Amino acid sequence: MRDKTEQILEAAIKVFVQKGFLQATTQEIAREADVAEVTLYRKFKTKQNLFEFVVTRALEDKFKLKLQKLAEAEDTEVFFRSILIDRLSMISRNETLVKLLISESIMGNLPEQMDFTKLIFTSLKDAVQIHFDRLNQRVDAEFFAKQLGSILLGYAILPIEKPFYKLDSAQQEELINKYVSGLKANL
Repeated sequence: MRDKTEQILEAAIKVFVQKGFLQATTQEIAREADVAEVTLYRKFKTKQNLFEFVVTRALEDKFKLKLQKLAEAEDTEVFFRSILIDRLSMISRNETLVKLLISESIMGNLPEQMDFTKLIFTSLKDAVQIHFDRLNQRVDAEFFAKQLGSILLGYAILPIEKPFYKLDSAQQEELINKYVSGLKANL
C-alpha cells in the first residue's frame, strides 16, 4: 500500500494542475487521494502549506539538484546539451504542472521564495557559475542563465507542434544543436 503522504502529494499535483491553486479545494484533493480530509490537514495543516510543499519538492528535487550535477561536465557543449535535453524532456512531460507554476508565480500566488521563474533563473545562474568556475573560465553567468531560461520557459509557454519527448531522436538532436550553437556563439 502506498504511503498516505505520497497519495496526498500525487493527488494534490493532479488537482492543482486541473484547477489551479485558488480553485482547488482540500476536499477535492482528499477525495482524489482516497483519504479523509482530516488526514490531509493532519499532514499539511493548510492548502497553502500543501501547495508550497509540492512546489518546493518539485523544484528542489527535479531542478536545482539536477542542474548542479550537470554543471560538473568537463565540456561546455556537453553541459549546455545536457541541461537542454534534460529540462526540455521534463518540461514537455510535465507541461501542465510547469504552466501552473508559471501562472501561479505571475499571479503572485506563491511566496517570494517559491517564485518559479526566479527559482529557474537562480538555479540556472548557479549551475552556469559552478560549471565555468570548475573550468577556470570567466563568463557572464547571468547572461547565459537568461538565455537558457528563455529557451526553457519559451518552450513551456509558446505553442509547439509536438512535445520534445515525442520527437524522434533526429528531431531532438536538430533542435538541441540549434539551441547549443546559439549559446556557444556567445562564449
